[in-house]
Amino acid sequence: MFDLRSLDLNLLTVFEATYELGTVSNAADRLALSQSATSHALSRLRKACRDELFVRSPKGLSPTTTARAMYPVIKQALEALRASLAEATGFDPATSRHHFRLSIPHPMGPFYSLDLRKAVAAVGPGIRLTFETISQQVLLEEALRDGIVDVAIDSIPVELDPFVNRKLFEDRMVLIARKNHPRVSAGITFEGLRNEEFIGLHHRRDAGHLPKALRELYNLQLREVGRVSGLLEIPTVVASTDLLGLLPSTMGPLMEKRLGLQVLAIPFQLPTLPIYVIWHESRRKDASHLWLRDIVAAEFDRVGKG
Repeated sequence: MFDLRSLDLNLLTVFEATYELGTVSNAADRLALSQSATSHALSRLRKACRDELFVRSPKGLSPTTTARAMYPVIKQALEALRASLAEATGFDPATSRHHFRLSIPHPMGPFYSLDLRKAVAAVGPGIRLTFETISQQVLLEEALRDGIVDVAIDSIPVELDPFVNRKLFEDRMVLIARKNHPRVSAGITFEGLRNEEFIGLHHRRDAGHLPKALRELYNLQLREVGRVSGLLEIPTVVASTDLLGLLPSTMGPLMEKRLGLQVLAIPFQLPTLPIYVIWHESRRKDASHLWLRDIVAAEFDRVGKG
């Protein structure tokens, strides 16, 4: 393996300029170096690589096979380094080609991700977003800590140091039933609910770590005849049976419109369901990450008011 400790990385910019411009003089002009300094740098790189890298031709310097293989790798590495250093001193979304990764286990994650992509594209057309919407993200804390995931958006905070949980909006739970249900409509009582059967959800964590609203629902011990692995499965079952379901209110309008469901108030008081954006403290002052958090907050402020 090549030992980078023996290589002056500034030589790579000389290689890049010489490859792209075809002459030492043009490379020197781009880099604001003298021709002798540029030639000396190229000589050092040839020695380090044990290859001529460039040979004279009627049109200037032509790259060798080794140089042709090296160029795309070196070009990509230098571009990534330039982008990283530029964003460390100030992030410009209009010119950035940053790649952000988000985890949104909330059941509306697939829909929220599309809205976020649209909002980001409007101001940062070169920025790329990747989303993970699985409801049980494995090793989320480690992924946030290591920068594999930039932010998570969830109702379950990461209650460990040094993670940050910033509340985006307050959701609430609602009752859903199919239209023309023989017994359920607006104004149903708590006693009426106790006589109905529900389709429930397998909890992502034990009840002690669930948000307060979900713990209180869990403790009611409503008559569940079955459980599914994802919240989006519940309205599908409810739409074709007399079973009832419980969902966050942000899902209500979509389910009401697309599946013909009734979305009803639960006939007792429940705490709200806070939705958080979660990140690792080490990212707090990162300019690009701060921009991402701000655009997530702005988009979800719209969701919370919707």
